[in-house]
Amino acid sequence: MRVLHTADTHIGTRQYGLEERRADFSQAFQQVIEIAIEERVAAIVHSGDLFDDRYPSAEDLHEALRTLFKLKEAGIPFLGVVGNHEQRRNLQWLDLFAQLGLAVHLNLEPHELGGICFSGLDYSGRRELEPPHVKGGVLVCHQLLDRVHAGGELHYEDLLNCGAQHVLMGDYHEHQVWQEKDVLITYPGSTERWSLDEREPRGINLLDLETGRLDRRELSTRKFLYISDEEDPIKGINAHRQQLKGAVVCVYLAHDGQSIQEIEEHGRSRGALAVRVRDHREELDEQEQRVSVQLEFGNLDSLISERLAQLNLSKITQDIDGIIRHPKIVDSRVDDEVTRLLEAAEKNGK
Repeated sequence: MRVLHTADTHIGTRQYGLEERRADFSQAFQQVIEIAIEERVAAIVHSGDLFDDRYPSAEDLHEALRTLFKLKEAGIPFLGVVGNHEQRRNLQWLDLFAQLGLAVHLNLEPHELGGICFSGLDYSGRRELEPPHVKGGVLVCHQLLDRVHAGGELHYEDLLNCGAQHVLMGDYHEHQVWQEKDVLITYPGSTERWSLDEREPRGINLLDLETGRLDRRELSTRKFLYISDEEDPIKGINAHRQQLKGAVVCVYLAHDGQSIQEIEEHGRSRGALAVRVRDHREELDEQEQRVSVQLEFGNLDSLISERLAQLNLSKITQDIDGIIRHPKIVDSRVDDEVTRLLEAAEKNGK
């Protein structure tokens, strides 16, 4: 039995404030449905973040519903879990779609399809998790694995031993697959580039649950062009002029020269949909400032002492300053120590 595994479709993402990008994310989801129908899969399994927001617009809901009705007409069930972006307090969008007969909201009670059990775990927060124990079949979840993110909520070894034969993940936007101990664990990646860092082609997984064979199918998405910080931004954009029309251009800037506005306008004037500039100069400046601050703090006590001496303050004021900055007097004791000092000074008539 073959299923189509997808995740992180993020319908409704109006990237860079552009309607064209919102349409791109919706069209990518439509491609997923078309592939499922073309390949005659037994089901689509969606591992969360169908929507980019818990409050999708009426337009985004309408397009998603229309696409899911098309899938239903083809007789292909849509099985899914809830991701962090779309998660609501009570009723989830998947629950609404389930009531309309368009989807199955997977949970820890196994859902049987074609003799295989599917269990699901909705997004459960950024805390360490122990996966549920299942008796074979498929576990679907939307979390980060420690293999892809330091401090990921789920541990790879725990998933290998949770009882599932296949673990279909979402939340991480790059395609990953591991196969060990007769267990397959995979992320399909996002269906559109949700961030500039997502350089690899977008796609979906076609998975045979009986043989474990996984085939990758790329999606047709908007072109992203990258101009490295070793290139002159204007010359780099000009060098890609044949590919600029409708593309999103990312320029990495490390040297002084053209302004960001000038670079963005130059790219758009030559047909780019959007031009994003990552200014590495600011990062370098911040690093230099952090070093400078660290050096200054190393001499801060001596600088303060010198300045106080120049002000010719009274001895009692200097004593209070000494208490406040004394390394062995904790903050909770400062008031008591200052009070004691003032009482002693008053008694001595100072």
